[in-house]
Amino acid sequence: MIKVDNFDELLTKLELKDDRPLLIGIDGRPCSGKSTLADLLIEALHAEGIFLDDFFIPQTEWPTHISPAFPFPYFRYNEFLQGVSNLAKGIIFEYQPYDWATNKFGETRIIDPKNIIIVEGVSVLFKKLVPFFHKKILVVSNKNNEFEAILHRENNNIKVWNELYLPSVDIYWQTNPYERADILYAGRGVADKDAINLFLENE
Repeated sequence: MIKVDNFDELLTKLELKDDRPLLIGIDGRPCSGKSTLADLLIEALHAEGIFLDDFFIPQTEWPTHISPAFPFPYFRYNEFLQGVSNLAKGIIFEYQPYDWATNKFGETRIIDPKNIIIVEGVSVLFKKLVPFFHKKILVVSNKNNEFEAILHRENNNIKVWNELYLPSVDIYWQTNPYERADILYAGRGVADKDAINLFLENE
């Protein structure tokens, strides 16, 4: 397992190959810096991205008695799993992403496995997904001020974060996803490689 604290070094550790499909997974807790890292990789590698947040289910369609769980009951998780599986097999994946601005499903996206694919989201290093990735990255973050970071980003839905999202993340986190990573990347609140070790000791 490799520990990395800057983007340039990360690029050298990816050991990219010419044959396709080539999928890179990025996991981490909420507000860890996953999306920022994914965007940087998409730009640097001229890659495409598939994001778990695209598979969100509108709250109006949630079950009446939804409760914390993993797989996350507020995502179209089976569709996400199947999409990543298909891409890893070289099969084009088409899906309708959720549009957070309109609270509706957007226009169909087509992901071509001839490109490098960045797969990002909490739980991307789920055991069923791990075999599909060329490289597996976990963004390590400071859990002590995680909720403060969520409050800064979210204007509402704080109750659902407390009662559903974060408890569901904690259920997934009990599977120790960092043990399935090839690369540990210093994210929000983690300054360097030594700090990565410190935060892992507190898991």
